Amino acid sequence: MKKHLYAAMALLAFAGCRGTEHSEAVTAEIEAAQMEGRTAAREFVNAQWKDTMELQRRLLEVRVRQSKYVENKMPEAAAAFDSAFVGTLKTVRPDIARHLENKPLHGER
Repeated sequence: MKKHLYAAMALLAFAGCRGTEHSEAVTAEIEAAQMEGRTAAREFVNAQWKDTMELQRRLLEVRVRQSKYVENKMPEAAAAFDSAFVGTLKTVRPDIARHLENKPLHGER
């Protein structure tokens, strides 16, 4: 009976460690998405666009960068990218951020 109890305890301990590793991986992915969102925003505001079509093309490029999180089923990371992108725009170019808030990156309306 003791053997079964020790085996169960070892299994639970192993499962707990795997959960910690998983949450650390998720946290790391969210942090990476935030950094990528900030970088994308800085590149976006530093870019020059000659017309609305160019602006839309650059937004699509940002959307492509964000979509990898959606495709990999990491909604928290996708939301972190989105928030960091818009938050950085609000700080650097609030006029553009107001315009984009009406058109979120993730496609919802």
